[in-house]
Amino acid sequence: MTAQILTVYRKEMRDMTRDKRALVAILSYVLGVPLMFAFLFFLMSDERGDDVKSTVAIHGMAQAPGLVAYLEREGYSIVDASDEETAVPEQIPGNADAFLILGADYNASIKQGRQAEAVLYVDETSRVSTDRGRDIRSAILSYGNHIAGMRVVSRGVPVGLLSPISLSLADISKTSFINKVMGNMLMLIFALAPFVVGLSVALDALAGEREKQSLATLMAQPISGMSLTVGKWAMVATFGLVGTVATATLNLVTITLLPPDLLPFALKVSATGIIVAGLQVLTLCMFVASLQMAVSIHAKSFKEGQTYMSMMMIVPVFVGYSKIYGESKLPEFVNYLPIFSDMESLSSIFFDGVVNVQVTISAMLAGLAGTLLCLMLTSKRLSSEHMIADS
Repeated sequence: MTAQILTVYRKEMRDMTRDKRALVAILSYVLGVPLMFAFLFFLMSDERGDDVKSTVAIHGMAQAPGLVAYLEREGYSIVDASDEETAVPEQIPGNADAFLILGADYNASIKQGRQAEAVLYVDETSRVSTDRGRDIRSAILSYGNHIAGMRVVSRGVPVGLLSPISLSLADISKTSFINKVMGNMLMLIFALAPFVVGLSVALDALAGEREKQSLATLMAQPISGMSLTVGKWAMVATFGLVGTVATATLNLVTITLLPPDLLPFALKVSATGIIVAGLQVLTLCMFVASLQMAVSIHAKSFKEGQTYMSMMMIVPVFVGYSKIYGESKLPEFVNYLPIFSDMESLSSIFFDGVVNVQVTISAMLAGLAGTLLCLMLTSKRLSSEHMIADS
């Protein structure tokens, strides 16, 4: 039986490596995904980098030496915009991140202990400009609180009366929200790789041969249905594994080569994690290949098989996006289901640097169980008289 499986496997591998359609499917996904993610991270990044200071353009700068000194100590770059009009600007002058207009009596109001008027113009067109504008606003309000504290102290009033609570903020989450979302998106790309890469070869292996009426001839040979099924399945799993490993490798290498300011997350990869991730990817590719074989065996033509495969692809995509955007609302047990467990385990390995043993074992066992079930169903269908008649 082993010799029959190897014979079928070698025959299928030889045929599929000559199929340009299968090779294009692999290369388009393997090479296209890293480029897509690099471009996505570029759009999310601050093109000027973290080392570039936020800039504040100030109208009436001479009236506020204290404010200017405070902002400079906080790391902001100041631009004198006293020559600019005080009307609502169409754009922030001097390529600054915010435009602060101080009232004509700003200096006198500060000295006399009155409320000084000022207007801050920001441009919230992009995420970066929004964040910088809000940071500048917070810094100006912080300076105002500093002045208020000095005023009450000079009048003999304890600062505690003005600010009775001193609050410190500490984040105890293991992974930030943006880390979790972007990490799950990347893991979804890895989980979808065997589905995309193996789709064409899985259809050719069964639906394509049924359409060309070559499957009946192959079944007439002295070979069992299980050997034929396993041989073809091994070929599909090989394509899926090679494509998934190549996709993961290129993505991880691309991430490590990108400047840190382009990334909303950081990788924490260990040698043990790589080994465990490799075993998990292997079981995932085995399961996906068997599932695609089970779908392909029910199609009488390549075109009909594409319809079935398209409907099947909705399931992992739906599962993946449910985990990305609705993880907090999902019950705990879903993390032990196929695709869910794969994404959770791989995310933990690559972004937390920790192997979640329970979830990882669950993912592998689910993959192996699903593989055996789908192979038995495919073999039973392939050996049926109805299949022979239709072929």
